[in-house]
Amino acid sequence: MAIYVDNCPRCASQNITFDVHGANHFGNYKEFPKPEVPAYEFFCVCRECHKTTIFLGISIDKHQELHRISWGVAMFGLKDVAKILRPISPADLSVGEPPDFLPQEINDAYEEGAKCLAIGCNNAAGTMFRLCLDYATKGLVPDGDGGPAAKIKRSLGLRMEWLFDNKLIPETLRELAECVKDDGNDGAHEGILDRATAEDLEEFTYLFLERLYTEPQRLAEAKARRQGRRNKEA
Repeated sequence: MAIYVDNCPRCASQNITFDVHGANHFGNYKEFPKPEVPAYEFFCVCRECHKTTIFLGISIDKHQELHRISWGVAMFGLKDVAKILRPISPADLSVGEPPDFLPQEINDAYEEGAKCLAIGCNNAAGTMFRLCLDYATKGLVPDGDGGPAAKIKRSLGLRMEWLFDNKLIPETLRELAECVKDDGNDGAHEGILDRATAEDLEEFTYLFLERLYTEPQRLAEAKARRQGRRNKEA
């Protein structure tokens, strides 16, 4: 039987051996900004506590179909054929995907916020979604005489109001932006966010980031494809 050595999230044993009982190919995994690769869930049993852990991993050779291996008679280590990323946890349940083409720091913050929301950590989720908005809006505020006062620059809520008033972000998003409070830090400092408010914040953040990053990149790619077709006809 194939084996895998790692820390057990069930009994906290360190560097314990797991027996690998099977692999399930469920789709692809995107490790930003790398291309998608086949993704697997590996069904493993700890030799210390005899409890099951499912590990998320990707194939080292993307052409090798790991779900077709007879794991019960395999005589190798899981790390010989797969890169293990982490154990599956409740944070993997119903996690919303971020929009495409985000900068790395915004993509990471959005993913963390979505995972927090999935397990009911509303305040933590709100903090991360606000961090996404903070990253995205700071670059939209001009410096110098044309910019707002320092107080407005420091506050996410006030900054967004200024951006709406000055037509620097679409007016159609203003109503949804009500979930962003004036000081922009209720979740971080007061711990008062309920799930509905956190979900409102997630929805607004998604739409805002999609408008700011995803749509322009898709338009640019469409323009490039159109130009490519014109070049072929010439």
